[in-house]
Amino acid sequence: MSKTLVVVVPDADILAATVASRLVARIVDAQAERGSASVVLTGGRIAGKVLHTVKDLPAAAAIDWSRVDLWWGDERFLPAGDPDRNETQARAALLDALPLDPARVHPMPPSDGPDGNDPEAAAARYAAELAAAARPGHATLPHFDVLLLGVGEGGHVA
Repeated sequence: MSKTLVVVVPDADILAATVASRLVARIVDAQAERGSASVVLTGGRIAGKVLHTVKDLPAAAAIDWSRVDLWWGDERFLPAGDPDRNETQARAALLDALPLDPARVHPMPPSDGPDGNDPEAAAARYAAELAAAARPGHATLPHFDVLLLGVGEGGHVA
């Protein structure tokens, strides 16, 4: 059984730096263990700060970004490129500056995507993509090395 560790920091900038450092370390460790890493992103101001901070960390140079799978744990059902979409924010904060393999980036479908403005169909499409990435016979979801969860001021949780 693992222990729960709660880290309290004095402000948002230190929180972002702390999370960014831990994120980079976990990705590097996963790639050392298995050759790749899988990360589930979230949105929000702190998530954006975390991703932006990763760009400035010298340790991030140890990551082979072409061997990182990116998923989203939550998203706003809006058109592609909408500034309120978590995908758009993540791309602006970090992803567009990285040498990612586009086949390994798995954003949730937008409201102007292949399913149109049908959130149930878009959710079913994403569920199918997750299932397709799972190891056959072993799981219904892919292995995730890091799952970032956002908790907003209103108490919402990704």
